[in-house]
Amino acid sequence: MPRIKKESSVVKTSQQRSILEFARPHQETTVIKQENSTTVIRESDICTQESVACPVCNENINHLDIRQRTDHVDTCLVRVTFVETLPAKIRQETRMEMSKSSSMERSKSSSIETDLSAKKKRKLDPNHPKLKYVNGETDTNKEQKAIKPPTSIKATNKKPIPDLKTMVFPVLEDTSMYKIAVDAFGFAPHPEIDQYFLTHFHADHYGGISKKWAYERVFGLDDMDYENESKYKKIIYCTGITGRLLTLRFSIDPRFIKELELDTRYKIKSYTMDDDSVEDFGVESNDETPGLYVIPICANHCPGAAIFLFESIGLENKIHRIIHCGDFRVNKDILDNPTLRQFSFNKKNGVDGVLKIDQVYLDTTYMSPRHNLPKQQLVCDVVADLFHDLAQEQASKSSLFATWFGILTQSRITDFWRSGNGQTPQKKKKFLIAIGTYIVGKEKLALAILKRLKCMIYVLNIGARKDKYDIFKTYEDPYLELVLTDSEFGNDYDDFVIHLVPMNIVGTVEELSNYFNHNRYYENFERCIGLCPTGWSFNQYRRPKRLEPAPRNELEQIIQMMEHQTPFSYVDDILAQVPKTIKITKGKPDTGLYRLYSVPYSEHSSFRELAYFVTFFNIDKVIPTVNTEHEESVEKMDAHIAVWELARKIMTNQEIDQEVDQDLVDRLRGISLDTF
Repeated sequence: MPRIKKESSVVKTSQQRSILEFARPHQETTVIKQENSTTVIRESDICTQESVACPVCNENINHLDIRQRTDHVDTCLVRVTFVETLPAKIRQETRMEMSKSSSMERSKSSSIETDLSAKKKRKLDPNHPKLKYVNGETDTNKEQKAIKPPTSIKATNKKPIPDLKTMVFPVLEDTSMYKIAVDAFGFAPHPEIDQYFLTHFHADHYGGISKKWAYERVFGLDDMDYENESKYKKIIYCTGITGRLLTLRFSIDPRFIKELELDTRYKIKSYTMDDDSVEDFGVESNDETPGLYVIPICANHCPGAAIFLFESIGLENKIHRIIHCGDFRVNKDILDNPTLRQFSFNKKNGVDGVLKIDQVYLDTTYMSPRHNLPKQQLVCDVVADLFHDLAQEQASKSSLFATWFGILTQSRITDFWRSGNGQTPQKKKKFLIAIGTYIVGKEKLALAILKRLKCMIYVLNIGARKDKYDIFKTYEDPYLELVLTDSEFGNDYDDFVIHLVPMNIVGTVEELSNYFNHNRYYENFERCIGLCPTGWSFNQYRRPKRLEPAPRNELEQIIQMMEHQTPFSYVDDILAQVPKTIKITKGKPDTGLYRLYSVPYSEHSSFRELAYFVTFFNIDKVIPTVNTEHEESVEKMDAHIAVWELARKIMTNQEIDQEVDQDLVDRLRGISLDTF
């Protein structure tokens, strides 16, 4: 039982240098409130260094504004290695195939797109810089390209795989170990490792992989007998979506890839006394015989992302478990996952009968109390509600539309266009909604909106996004295939159309207006709304009212965060970003036509969500995987983890070696997975 102290004790806590300090330039000392509505920090205490450095690559970004810094960090986190190139040609005619039942209705839209594309081609030289904004033709009937083996393989001079990316499992205690690697593709071949796991298809995790990568590790540098099927073996382990993306983007031969189904247990290695292992390379199994097993679990990150639960049963039947989170966003589905629930405790049984996880490799992207983001599903629902309310509302001086754009929804002569010579004027569509996405990731926000508006999604195809349509096909999602369109304008009856664009397009209003204008979308849409989905800028706009007194110590700070969910509404958090006065100047985008909003949609766990995950699971050791380059950062993360572990011990009535106020003990025991 914890020793209870009657009087309050004030514990001095040092504020962790947040990964978001890059967003705050030097300024005079001002007192600000933390996002969790509980803590007061002096801004001068946060920004004490002479320069602002990117927390990922450590590059000086002091000269960049807030949006440029946000874009820089997002790019570092998902470092796209594909060079943006100009489209080979501008669309001359639409390739949207129309069904017989709707061919008459859709023919108008087709002719409009044809005319528009012709205008683009006439006005723009093929080498014109504006072409980086102009959509080309979406080829929906590509043939799958043949994968040919490399003609030669040269030795590469790369660093060895670091310990952080190497998982070690005991086969025979203290004498024999088995090793695998996770997200370790940019390093030299390892003499003891022939099984590589990829958590998801983001460049900071698959970085270093290439068509030759698997050949070098399976065949070596001298063996060119690529026609011999018996020599191929599974070396890359990932989900089906990630595997198909590897083949699509890097021409990785599927014979090297073992696709794993979510929530399915695989035996990937058999242990034997003579070390003559059975090379089954991943067979579904519920056995309890010596060997290494893995269960992939949905990570709620990007499509195909997985948490890997490894379970090693040694020759002496000793069990060792490791969870590698990759990148993940904790939600109720993860906390309630049947596989993971056997490692979490509740009020009824405490820790009795709860299995132990020996090590958890944790995604610590938002490892600071300042990153107390609203829940992902809440953000999606609120944004969808906003567009639904905007679409349904009647015009009035106090309408949502008037609040948003400063004008009424009454029709104007510029809200109409002519589809051809002599044809009847047709009303424009209301909005083009441009949503920033990665090559893979952040699509969930778009899906939430389209489900409410019942509109279509158009996938931008400029530069490195020319195969985005094919990428979506790898998801093998029947619903997504129904709402995808290769028409920039959607269906004739849609008032809204969603465009999935690179993050830089929604980085500034200028970039958004360039995309809108250079594609001549003003001829078909009244206005353009851009959404920049990133958790990095949440502090920039939200200054919530204080709900409770400042915490006495870090334990109470954690308790306050776990007790309260972060609120989010479109009135306070989206519309509040609109400037009160709009001044149009020459050369600047007309803000009556464009709106750009930062939305705290993230696919990484918030600090509160990480606290729940670590506190309610029976974990022996937590190992951070992000922001580990600097010792100071690691020490601060370890301090947060220690507080979570203290909270877990108090909740489960375990012995602790420090005094804790009784009111904090009572509050902690009132928190459960149901309060998540």
